[in-house]
Amino acid sequence: MARALLLAVATLAVLLAAGPGVRPESASATAAAITWQSCGGNFQCATLKVPVDYSKPAGATLDLALLKLPARDQSKRIGSLVANPGGPGASAVDFVRAWSSLLSRDIRDRFDIVTFDPRGVAASSPIVCHDNLQALVGLDPSPDTASEWDTAKRISKAFAEDCNARHAATLPFVGTKNVARDMESLRVGLGEETLTFVGYSYGTVIGAVYADMYPKRVRAFVLDGAVDLSLGFEETVATQAVGFERALAAYVAECDAKKCAASPDGNTAKTIDDLLAKVEEEPLPAPSADRPAGPGETLLGLIEPLYSRLSWNSLTRALADARKGDGSGLVKLADQYLQRQPDGSYPNLIEANSAVNYIDEECPKDSAAYLSMADRLVKRAPHFGASAVISGLTCAYWPAKPDPLTAPRAAGAPPILVIGTTNDPATPYEWSVAMSRQLQSGVLLTHRGEGHTIYAQGDSCVDRAVNAYLLELTVPAAGTSCGNGAPPPGGAPTESPQRAGTPDPAETPQAAGPSRPRAPGPPGTGESRDNGSATIVAVALASVFAAIAAATAVVMFQRR
Repeated sequence: MARALLLAVATLAVLLAAGPGVRPESASATAAAITWQSCGGNFQCATLKVPVDYSKPAGATLDLALLKLPARDQSKRIGSLVANPGGPGASAVDFVRAWSSLLSRDIRDRFDIVTFDPRGVAASSPIVCHDNLQALVGLDPSPDTASEWDTAKRISKAFAEDCNARHAATLPFVGTKNVARDMESLRVGLGEETLTFVGYSYGTVIGAVYADMYPKRVRAFVLDGAVDLSLGFEETVATQAVGFERALAAYVAECDAKKCAASPDGNTAKTIDDLLAKVEEEPLPAPSADRPAGPGETLLGLIEPLYSRLSWNSLTRALADARKGDGSGLVKLADQYLQRQPDGSYPNLIEANSAVNYIDEECPKDSAAYLSMADRLVKRAPHFGASAVISGLTCAYWPAKPDPLTAPRAAGAPPILVIGTTNDPATPYEWSVAMSRQLQSGVLLTHRGEGHTIYAQGDSCVDRAVNAYLLELTVPAAGTSCGNGAPPPGGAPTESPQRAGTPDPAETPQAAGPSRPRAPGPPGTGESRDNGSATIVAVALASVFAAIAAATAVVMFQRR
């Protein structure tokens, strides 16, 4: 997408965190005001120059791409609302261009909607390691022969070496701690005393780390589909793989009940298992695609629609075609997940995803450990356990030293709203419960339902609660839940204990919403639409979030 970008130079001296974990930081210098230029519709674009290494503010720099949609009622403007869709590796700039249209009238009137592509991502000095990533993304997701395992190691190692050859000077500095420092540079450049933030999936990591480092700069932070940063490598991928198993089971149950086209005999699980076994032996022809559906394409074709219930019909059609010997639908879903272009190329989200993840967490450096880990995880997640581990094999060869994240506390920050969806496959509900407890002022809002994240996606109860928090700083009462779908898995709690800084539930209205009634239409839009338009909007939003899911392509079950 063409963008007109202007340069704004920011020089920011930061006191770096010392010792384990992330400690609050303070900014001691100023940044030049950001110069914005129109870049389509009501959007404005700019660039922000930041240090590669914040311990050397006068050293090398990189450019961050910025986007702003000004508040419609400047006389009632609250401030800047910064948004991030997750990944890591997803373009926040492209996301906000679509997402902003789904926000309520009140939010649009009173906030400048602002975002930036994180360092190394999309238009912000992107990390590009390979000219052709097909060999990497085409790996067998669960190698079960010595030859397949050797191929996986060779290609994963080559990918890591190529990234180092092109970006050795910047790879150590693309982790989330530096992204949080970049967000603080953005705050200074915007001239805001505090920030309002909405982060989805991995975006919750950015928000939590920022709040940990700059708790006094938090106004209202919404963390939707949170990540549990206290978990180690194996438990992280295991929990996520189990989350996808739960989502697949929910799809199978609905398909069986309806005797859907994927399995008219009412045994969808067998249909899927037979398909996976078949493509292991021989790829399925895909006449409408440029390659057959092998094990990798088939597994990704299953994973992509599990991010949103709105995509289940696409999975049903693809499985129905596969029953007839046509894997084209599965390849199409896999390509959608990976954002594969018509010429066979891929955006840089795969490289960026790896680069950020492997700074943010420690992983085994012995490649044999991944094979034994996969054997353990397949017992907990038979469809996704092995691939969840093997997809992270590149980490064994990653050259940059990790700077691991730890559970955030954000001591002294005002209430931070954490949202968890009970059957979220990519960021399991348990992770949101954990983050709400780790944050000193965390408040948990539970959405009982399917899919990855929920705010501004059609649940009026969630949207009312979030909008009241963003606009009025009113947090939901402890234990508030929305939706009538899946209960919390395994008896997981639906509330976080009261902590210092968390309002007493007795003083907080449950899921309080705006004072005026909303017009009929998609909840949260604040504008009237007919049912047909509502469906179009819902499907469009599902496509936006499905594209974001592609950021977890190769490191499928890591940050989010």
